[in-house]
Amino acid sequence: MQLKTKTIWCFTIEFLQTFAHIYYDRLPISLLLLRDFQKFTEKNLSKIDTRFIKRQPESSIQKACEPYLLKSRPKQNAGGYILARADLYPLTKNSKQSYIYLAHHKNEYKRMLRHKQCRPLYNLSSLPEKKLPVSEAKRVMQELNRIFKNRQTPALYRKKYFCTWMRKTVKKLLVSIRKLHTLFEKYPISKTLYGSTINRHGVLVTTFAQSRHICTINFQHGILGDIGHLPLNADMNLVWGKSHQKFLEFHGAPKEKIKIVPPYFPKSHIHQKSSPPPSRRISTPPNKHSTSAPYHVLVALQPLGEAFNTKMIRDIETAVRPYAPNIRIHYKLHPDQNASTYKPLLSSIHSRIHQHGSTSLQQLITLSDFMITHSSAAAYEALLSNKPVYYYSKPKPIYYLKSQPQFINNQQNTKRLFMKLISTPGLVLQPMTLNDHLSPVLGTYNIDAFI
Repeated sequence: MQLKTKTIWCFTIEFLQTFAHIYYDRLPISLLLLRDFQKFTEKNLSKIDTRFIKRQPESSIQKACEPYLLKSRPKQNAGGYILARADLYPLTKNSKQSYIYLAHHKNEYKRMLRHKQCRPLYNLSSLPEKKLPVSEAKRVMQELNRIFKNRQTPALYRKKYFCTWMRKTVKKLLVSIRKLHTLFEKYPISKTLYGSTINRHGVLVTTFAQSRHICTINFQHGILGDIGHLPLNADMNLVWGKSHQKFLEFHGAPKEKIKIVPPYFPKSHIHQKSSPPPSRRISTPPNKHSTSAPYHVLVALQPLGEAFNTKMIRDIETAVRPYAPNIRIHYKLHPDQNASTYKPLLSSIHSRIHQHGSTSLQQLITLSDFMITHSSAAAYEALLSNKPVYYYSKPKPIYYLKSQPQFINNQQNTKRLFMKLISTPGLVLQPMTLNDHLSPVLGTYNIDAFI
């Protein structure tokens, strides 16, 4: 774990402790704001005095967070609906159970409206608010002000910029709680199924369900990291293999709440238009390139900020310029990204942007000779398909790999890779080996067998 990440976790534990006693509609405010606070801390780290923060061992993150998680005691509810994140619809298509689908934002809602079987479907922001006593919301804000003014409160939580952020964020959170309450009141919900139970909306749904003694399930949706996947707070956590289980257990996650399931990538199975990707003739063994055909490189973008993605695209476009059209780049956007943001950065007529939903990721992986990405779940999907992956980042340990990962993190390294491809006809690119011997489920997924 990097020093920066350790520092964020130290402040996170302090934040949970400082605001632990504030509840609204039976929900602990500090837990619901955990990820928002981590993002706030990362953004403002240069302003924060870190000299006196208490350091936490990596292996004790789960234990340190445990006092601030709801003590879940799910009841065995017969019948009822499973409340699932709308983007997980492909995971549930063949289930015999009844579902309600919840989109977190307008774009997700519009995407899922196209699937007629994804019903009933709701957009969280469009739900009406449950009428709760105004005095309860006032009490929350009064308690916040009391903490801000108390000289015993750690220094960060008395800073003006933090207090302003906290008041604004809490007000929005209370609205979301009231909206979610409406949905839980409308339907008899027996379980929840989410791809993240600690991010902003996932933690809200999960914690609300636990406060009502409803079973909560977390289905692994991406590569696990030190930030964004801890602590483990669902009643059941479905992961893709033993390497992912060991990662969580290293940080103190309870083994009895983890279950291994076949890997599945719902977002790769959603909104595929009928038009196929650019075709290529494949007459050579996998990863052995024909001397006459151009290389196809798949670049999977992540939601790491426009600045990061802009730099990566510019580095790749500059590096590939001397080798076009012998190397062709395909940029696969994340669901929350728009082609208009990045298309002006393309300098080669042989580079293409693929908006999420225009072509399936699996089709693009099949088309490509190898992938470049930061640390995306797309890399894991490519490796399962026996495709080489180059990580656009500084060298770091990658817990799910058995073999040595390959890194490129600037224009010069990328250019050297492209030069090697062109100067070595018939070069065989070696894919890396995963710790887990698993195969992705490309067709029907039987989620009922696991939940």
